[in-house]
Amino acid sequence: MLDKLHSVVEKLTARHPVHYYGFVSHRGQDVLLYAPVGDPATNEWKTEYYENGEWVAQTLNTKIFKDLAPGAEVIIRITPRNSLVGSGLPYTVRFGSYPILKSYELLDEPGVIRIPSGYTEPQWLATQIYKETVLEVRFSDTKGTPLEGGMAILDLSFGEKDTSIKHILVSGADGFASERIEFGRCYGGAEAQDFVHAQRGFNTWRSNYKAARYFVSNFSLGPVTAMPHIFYMGHICTQTVVRTVAPRG
Repeated sequence: MLDKLHSVVEKLTARHPVHYYGFVSHRGQDVLLYAPVGDPATNEWKTEYYENGEWVAQTLNTKIFKDLAPGAEVIIRITPRNSLVGSGLPYTVRFGSYPILKSYELLDEPGVIRIPSGYTEPQWLATQIYKETVLEVRFSDTKGTPLEGGMAILDLSFGEKDTSIKHILVSGADGFASERIEFGRCYGGAEAQDFVHAQRGFNTWRSNYKAARYFVSNFSLGPVTAMPHIFYMGHICTQTVVRTVAPRG
């Protein structure tokens, strides 16, 4: 298998009822074996890894192979738990370099006039936009090498009663992924405190905005289990100049 994190979606058949996969830890990086669907102890398919001369059944969703020597190979096999019936047995597994979500950023829209910290509720809007934003993420393996196949998820919501907006990104060979996310214009919103922005003079701006909470997590490892770091995005609906002081000279 290639040097990356693989998301395998395959099918066991009567002709090929056993599937083997081998992954080489070229740098001695940790290796992940993850069951993204169901319970590996009761799924219709059985996942096993070869360890100390014998096959060991995977019983937990996540298995991490640590302290590997450079060039060590991890071998797994997938088999039916019971006799195959019908056209086959679909299965899925994630296998390869353990993914580290090194960084992520939900970017301001270019040209946005940012509302200063302390002028809104919540007081700091980490990301501010008019119509769209770009999400950027970077992944590496446990040795710091850029990792292909890492999966990050953005979960964003404008309110507890609103449906979450979710976007999943998968890193390329350089460990990087980005996606433009369009929201369009908004209407109404809360009024921020007026603020002065030095732009061809000292203009006092009045803004209406809607706030959305969001977080980004390492989706390669499944659903979030620990409390993520929450940020807020300001979707600016209107901005108008209410006072202008011309520059001197």
